[in-house]
Amino acid sequence: MGDNYPRFRVAAVQAASVMFDRERTIAKAIRFIEEAADKGAAVIGFPELFVPGHTNVWYAAKQSNPLKAQAAMFRELVGNSVQVPGEATDRLCAAARRAHACVVIGITEHDALYSGTLYLSQLFISGSGEIMGVHRKLVMTASEKLVYSCGDGSTFNVYDTPHARLSGLNCGEHSHDLFKHALLAMGSQVHVAAWPSFPARLFPPDQGESVQFRARQFAHAGQVFVIQACGVTDIQNIEACCDSEEEKAAIDADSGGGSAIIGPNGAYLAGPLYRGEGVVVADISLEDALRGRQFQNLMGHYTRWDVVSLNFNRGKLSPFGSEAGSATTAAGLAEEVARTNRALRSIGERLDRLLGEEKG
Repeated sequence: MGDNYPRFRVAAVQAASVMFDRERTIAKAIRFIEEAADKGAAVIGFPELFVPGHTNVWYAAKQSNPLKAQAAMFRELVGNSVQVPGEATDRLCAAARRAHACVVIGITEHDALYSGTLYLSQLFISGSGEIMGVHRKLVMTASEKLVYSCGDGSTFNVYDTPHARLSGLNCGEHSHDLFKHALLAMGSQVHVAAWPSFPARLFPPDQGESVQFRARQFAHAGQVFVIQACGVTDIQNIEACCDSEEEKAAIDADSGGGSAIIGPNGAYLAGPLYRGEGVVVADISLEDALRGRQFQNLMGHYTRWDVVSLNFNRGKLSPFGSEAGSATTAAGLAEEVARTNRALRSIGERLDRLLGEEKG
């Protein structure tokens, strides 16, 4: 009979946050989790910073100097951010448990110890409603640098689920080949690519195509499935981000999406959905990735770790220096294996001597 590769359904949620309103946005997220579950989804991906909304439209919309207004915005953002764990995550976990679906959702994460320290994060929730982990974006893009702190290697992980090994990255992280390579090295099979809304007229016309290109390239190169979850801008977002009628008129409502499901050959399995809200679904099987990996398997026969390898610092940053982590290289691993083998040989030799003494 051999191994079985069952098909399962994945979903990309395209929706607008209720900008700067954590409770209402979580209620909306729960409705979309229920809708995706009704469609049979076992893995559900949400846009970047879905709770309580991405600030890129706020900064881009300002025709006056945004630096004068950002203090009030920052207070609002902090007040509606999410601590992990907390009451907000409890509600999302309960929804995932009822749906029997893994959920990956973008949040503004508030550091539980250092007030005012925010992270641009993806929250990973299992189908049983447990927090599997949080990925904090490693490098901020554009105006994000004015709001968010950088994550570290301790939150950069791939998660085992009953369906597949699950990973995620936020927006511009998909431009970093080493970030993507690290996820592949940890065995990613299904990946949630989370993006904010880039509404028409407010952002360059090629922005949407850039989003699609980066996600499809990762799917094709790594032979993985990508859940492309993009935000969209609605009237509430425009009202929350704009101070004048001129600023409002510069934004095309219900635009800025692009959610899709992308196969391991880089082709679309569903979507893209560019306008309005919705749930994009597709049925996938990990078996579909095998054909491509037969020819170009970046984590198998189609690599040369002895020539080029990745240094991966898994340590956690703190005010007292980087906590113990592992800066891993192929040479380092080889040396560690050699040390272990030497230690095992030494133990074997000692046992042989002891047994010989007893016989004597």
